Amino acid sequence: MFEKRIDYPCAISDFTEEGEQAALDWTLRQLEAGQKITLWVKQKNVISSNAFLIRLSQDPRFIVSVARGGSLHAEGPVLAIYPRSTDLGLIVSGHGVTALCVVTWEDSLDTWAAETKSEVLHSVVFEPDYDEEDEPELNSEITERLERISGRLNLNNSILGGYNKKYVVAALLELHDAGFILPPGRLAEWAAAHGWGGENPKRLKELANKINGGVRPRPQRGW
Repeated sequence: MFEKRIDYPCAISDFTEEGEQAALDWTLRQLEAGQKITLWVKQKNVISSNAFLIRLSQDPRFIVSVARGGSLHAEGPVLAIYPRSTDLGLIVSGHGVTALCVVTWEDSLDTWAAETKSEVLHSVVFEPDYDEEDEPELNSEITERLERISGRLNLNNSILGGYNKKYVVAALLELHDAGFILPPGRLAEWAAAHGWGGENPKRLKELANKINGGVRPRPQRGW
């Protein structure tokens, strides 16, 4: 009952020149009178090393938003450049977002794209520097448990506090003890697509990594 659904159009593209141009064209089509496009980047140097992004940052139709650990404040469509799965919660919990286009880099974000029914603008060219692509798909048992968590908890609050942590940790441990491998990146993407805002997708990924590694987090204490 606390789940915040994404009710605006989403799209995804790769980081090639063609992919970036397709992302820009799609985002511009979403722009309405009186709005600005928010250009989201994790760090400012992402812009300074990319001629395409330098040009966009100088365009008066764009506002640059550099992630600083908080949710963004938009005035229309958002063009998110190279977010990781753990960044998505900060983006989707932003205020004033009317459309979202993601340009991928290290994380393919295919689970997020599928869950948000994102329009694929350009075929993804993805060469991972780690094995997230080898993570198993989310099966029905895991997604059913995630849906139960989403429907029961107020995910505007941290999943590492009080009852939220107790419930999330218990659910993940139950899945682990039943023999399921928890795919950390896909869990974070699913969570962001289903209203887990702020740092919660990142924290979910961290919990899954801990549990997969044999740690049994204590629900009411630090880990």
